[in-house]
Amino acid sequence: MQIKEFMSKNVVTVGEDQSVLEVRNIMAEHNFRRVPVVDDIKRIKGILTAGDVGRATPSDASTLSKYEANYILGKLKIKDLMTKNVVTVKEDDEIERAAYLMYQNKFGVLPVVDADNKLCGIVADSDILKVFVDILGYATSSTKITIDVSDKVGVIADLGTIFKNRGVNIISVLSRAVGQQKKEVMIRADLTNAMDIIEEIRDAGYNITDISTIKVQK
Repeated sequence: MQIKEFMSKNVVTVGEDQSVLEVRNIMAEHNFRRVPVVDDIKRIKGILTAGDVGRATPSDASTLSKYEANYILGKLKIKDLMTKNVVTVKEDDEIERAAYLMYQNKFGVLPVVDADNKLCGIVADSDILKVFVDILGYATSSTKITIDVSDKVGVIADLGTIFKNRGVNIISVLSRAVGQQKKEVMIRADLTNAMDIIEEIRDAGYNITDISTIKVQK
């Protein structure tokens, strides 16, 4: 899954010669925490955050009047505050790369650029969450079966055969390590008319550690 499938293409941007006052108002209007800074051909030049603006804004304890403070912010340029070394992703990168960079750097948004470093979109944490929900199949009425598969080989093939023989489509399959010793597989499927498949899995020698069902209202 590539980032271009999930990113937002309509991006509000600012120029590095705009005033901090102007951009602060733009960010407030759209409730933005970050805004990309681009040149006249959309190449990414930097990024401005709400924290940058906050540090440049006189505090309430300042002796400056509101008008004096706004005058200062009106003279201050974005290029004086913005972060120039911007973490970006390419539109053809896998969505996992965006998720990793956002997690690693505690970002809520990442600019997406093309091969010429021109801004072509943004990917936000809400986009990552949507992908996560889609992968889990959580938006579909289904049952999740969690199976202990420690020290077993060929698990996916075995379990897949059980579901195939029953004519039950699998919505999602995920595996994960639990600590250093235990591994588990989580299978989500619509078992409305096939709950007895759980017993077939147990009869095949697998230990089911959890069963949970969700019903999605449409």
